[in-house]
Amino acid sequence: MRLDTVSAALVVQFLVSVSFNLMGSFMPLFISSELNQTLIEATGWTGTSSFIASTIMAITAPFWGMMCDRIGTKKVLLFVLAGNIVVYTGMTFSTDVIQIVFFRALQGGFGGISTVMFAIVASTVKPQDLKQALSYQMAAMTMGGLVSPGIGGALAAVIGYRMTMLTSAVLFVLIFPLVLKITLPPPAPKESETRSFNLTDFKSLIPDIAALILVYMCISFLFPTISWFLSSLGVPSDQLLLWTTAATVLNGIAFAVATPAMTKAMTNRLMPWLSVAASVAILATAFVFNPLQFIALRIIIGALQAGIPANLLGGKSGRKGTGMGFLNSARFLGMAIGPIMATTILGDGVTPRPLYMFATMAGISLITAGLIYMTHRKSEEKVAEEKAI
Repeated sequence: MRLDTVSAALVVQFLVSVSFNLMGSFMPLFISSELNQTLIEATGWTGTSSFIASTIMAITAPFWGMMCDRIGTKKVLLFVLAGNIVVYTGMTFSTDVIQIVFFRALQGGFGGISTVMFAIVASTVKPQDLKQALSYQMAAMTMGGLVSPGIGGALAAVIGYRMTMLTSAVLFVLIFPLVLKITLPPPAPKESETRSFNLTDFKSLIPDIAALILVYMCISFLFPTISWFLSSLGVPSDQLLLWTTAATVLNGIAFAVATPAMTKAMTNRLMPWLSVAASVAILATAFVFNPLQFIALRIIIGALQAGIPANLLGGKSGRKGTGMGFLNSARFLGMAIGPIMATTILGDGVTPRPLYMFATMAGISLITAGLIYMTHRKSEEKVAEEKAI
């Protein structure tokens, strides 16, 4: 039975996110218990390996987008799936922490799946439907990332850390048949100019690239510090995992649920105001005095931020694989820079460092609003002038 391409892409995206994040709940515990590291050392190695993986993903994303244009998205997707099977199998049998760092770096090199999935959707839907289609894809990506750490933690408790990592490799194998059912147009001939990505295309993407980096810095900055912040609000140590999970999951659900609706309702004039509202909510987080207020603001921030990414990703040049690669690279850069910047400013957590951290990220959200206003307002006015002519 032939599957609808976009629907198949959404299912693949969800399963890929699940496979990527099964180890999200226990990586420090695995390094500590299996590789002879203290828990604090294991936490540091986890952060380092994640930063390396995200940075390499940012570097390689344009390459995978370019390969989609040259040899076809389906071939590239099958190749990166195979690469991730090698990565997770390698981590399963790692015997020291350096091997984990190596395979995480290799994972960054094969981290082109989201770029390829964006390119598949971009090459399939009509231009006017691209932003909405991308919003559904981002929702699928977010939901996969939300459910998988819990599943991974439960599996690890039953079959162990290593077998759970091997389960990720098996899931990538099981995705292959679904990918084979996706039907896509062949890449354009080399002499064709219709799919050629050039310097003009790149220049047109620079404002959106800059905005995406800033947006994802604001989306991801708080994740490493959530447990610490909840502890400072009086949550007992034996309840930190529960409260941290609740804050993370509810923020993600708000983002995933709001993304399609907010993208559909979004205009270039409204986007900056969403970023302003997110800035206010981020700064307000510095002044909460109980964990329920903190979680409520995390939900509000998730919903506000949901309306921006898909609109930035859905630009005209982003319909080409190379362009989508550069845009996705901006996502990865934001996700790599935000947490490092936040934890550096937070330091030892002594007052007023937490306020400085939230004020800095709120300021970045305001800068994002100004950038989007200056670039997209002009774009909207230009389109209106062209219609009038």
